[in-house]
Amino acid sequence: MFLIAGIAPKTKVLDQSPRRCPVCGLVRAYYRRVDHYLSLFFIPLLRVKTGDPFLLCDACEKTVSEMKRDYRAETDRGQRQCKRCGKGLEEGFSYCPFCGAPVP
Repeated sequence: MFLIAGIAPKTKVLDQSPRRCPVCGLVRAYYRRVDHYLSLFFIPLLRVKTGDPFLLCDACEKTVSEMKRDYRAETDRGQRQCKRCGKGLEEGFSYCPFCGAPVP
């Protein structure tokens, strides 16, 4: 007789309404949580540890801590910014490469 048991992580989406990602500008960031379950024969039976909620973007796959760092890095460069999405723009751009808005 043999027994296959262990603790496995499982990601759960907490909120079904998407939020705007400050890095890529798309509305595809969801609140999630990673819970750890005791599994028996690969079937999760009992939640052993509840994780902390975090914001994760489906498009760029960055968490909220990564978002803050990347977003600050873009705005600190001293570049022009798009008035629609707030992303940094290089000189000579006629349209924003992130949201497609015309640059004045």
